[in-house]
Amino acid sequence: MEHYLRDDEIEKALEEIFGIPDDGSEDGNESDEAEEFNVNNIQRVLEDNSSSTSSPAPEQSEYTLRNRPEPEPSSSHSTSAGRSDYSHQDESLSIESTQQIPELLEEEPSDESECEDESWGKNMWDSRPDPEFDEVTVQPKYLMNRKARPVAHFEKFFNDDGFDLIITQTNLYAEQERIKNLSPVDKAEIRAFLGIFIIMGYHILPQIDLYWSTDPGFRVNEVADVTTVKRFKKILQALHLNNNREQPERGSPDFDKLYKLRPLISLLNDAFQNNATNSSSQSIDESMILFKGRSSLKQYMPLKPIKRGYKVWCCCDSSTGYLYNFEIYTGKTGQGTE
Repeated sequence: MEHYLRDDEIEKALEEIFGIPDDGSEDGNESDEAEEFNVNNIQRVLEDNSSSTSSPAPEQSEYTLRNRPEPEPSSSHSTSAGRSDYSHQDESLSIESTQQIPELLEEEPSDESECEDESWGKNMWDSRPDPEFDEVTVQPKYLMNRKARPVAHFEKFFNDDGFDLIITQTNLYAEQERIKNLSPVDKAEIRAFLGIFIIMGYHILPQIDLYWSTDPGFRVNEVADVTTVKRFKKILQALHLNNNREQPERGSPDFDKLYKLRPLISLLNDAFQNNATNSSSQSIDESMILFKGRSSLKQYMPLKPIKRGYKVWCCCDSSTGYLYNFEIYTGKTGQGTE
């Protein structure tokens, strides 16, 4: 319990210690023989005054003395009245914390000193460094002549298995649907058909019929001289990659939105793996295929350069960008992280 001093007690204590008269006079000259300021003396006088009076605690005045220093242990101090163990602990903690402040300030180094003592630091690049990849790099499994034509490289990935798949399934669908005026297709015709599709990809015209137009401003001889427009449209009508009769029903566990393309996707992934060795530095990221039509597979990604289209997960070599594996995103399946 804190003890608050009255005005007369404070004046009496100051008079006994410093010899200051209680007449209220102000003297700016200090005596050479004045007693040196001693905290212990103040504490002793205050405790004597508090022990000599037995009157109840006075009203709180504007002069209060808190956090007094702990006196030296003696028999008289231990029997003094008006002092509690709680007040002793509070005062001792305040004195110890005050004495430890300079030590903490000395021990606490500044940020600059810490940086100076550290052996590491920031090194600025003189030029942009080349990325370092692991020792195992991507290498082709089958070397080809430098003078090989582009079609030879294309056939390494779209090999005979892909052509046989298209021929078998296209003829099967034409037979199942009984498409009139369509004779069975062969490998040479399917190769020419895919070649026409590639030409149409970079030489774009408003309509398919214009590639066979008599107008020289539209006609493309590389297309018109290979097949007729009617035969091309018939093959396009019957073009298939999987048997529709075996397609699982919607809602079944085996249902696949990419069922009609799944055999070709599997063949291409196998071809990508078989034509190059796996490197030890690969990255998996999403890619977009531009498409603005109507499809349940179409995705909208505003942060991509191509914002609308088919999203494809790609596993590529980190150095060369060679595609090892890909998977077309068909929507969220089940729970958990994709």
